[in-house]
Amino acid sequence: MPLVVLPAQIAEIEPVYDVYFAAFKDEPIIDFLYPGGVDRKAHTEGTKQWWCHDRIGYTIKCLDTDTGNIMGMASWDIFWRPGKDNGWERPAGIPWLEGEEKERCEGILNAMWDIRDELFGKQRRYVYLSAIAVDPEHQRRGIGRLLMQWGIDIAEKLDVPVYTESSESGLRLYESLGFERLTHVRLVHKKEVTGRPDVEVPLMVRMPSAAKGLSFKEWADSGYPEGYRVHVNGNEELNGLGKRE
Repeated sequence: MPLVVLPAQIAEIEPVYDVYFAAFKDEPIIDFLYPGGVDRKAHTEGTKQWWCHDRIGYTIKCLDTDTGNIMGMASWDIFWRPGKDNGWERPAGIPWLEGEEKERCEGILNAMWDIRDELFGKQRRYVYLSAIAVDPEHQRRGIGRLLMQWGIDIAEKLDVPVYTESSESGLRLYESLGFERLTHVRLVHKKEVTGRPDVEVPLMVRMPSAAKGLSFKEWADSGYPEGYRVHVNGNEELNGLGKRE
């Protein structure tokens, strides 16, 4: 039987995040978020409370229908309304940390939130991938691609971009799915914040088919026009392939 992508349910928070923590166990972000280790009971309860009031977030799972086991997970935020009803609220911080650990972690996350505010804020509609993880014992089965396609399909229906921060190891998957790496903005986690060597985080955007080849920068430089029509010489409208509409 095939792999299938379904919404994750509250009763599945623990096995869903078993996959997440297994996939990210050696990633620096876990050390910054949980420097003393993860209290899984507190994490599960906090996640349950968050899911009960979150208006824009959707966590999905990839299920092996032969075994019933969860092979992967992804968390998506769908900002389908512009303006005050957008749903984006900049987090107040990391409440479970204190002192230098809190300052360091929030320094990392604030840099990410600053760029999201700059690129999208509350003014624009988009789909954001906040996390994706595949069970390390089940890599190379197309699980990541299935989880990605769920969000891409939503974005295509809404005619909006998909945005995420990538790891270097994830670049190949994103590029194979039509993402472009942004070069006009950069996210660099500085040594003075992290205590580790500077690391640049690839920022990835996938424009919808409705943009017809228009790059994100071309769209942004033109003022984010509705319908992805870029004005040329004040009287023509061209899409990203140079085709007159």
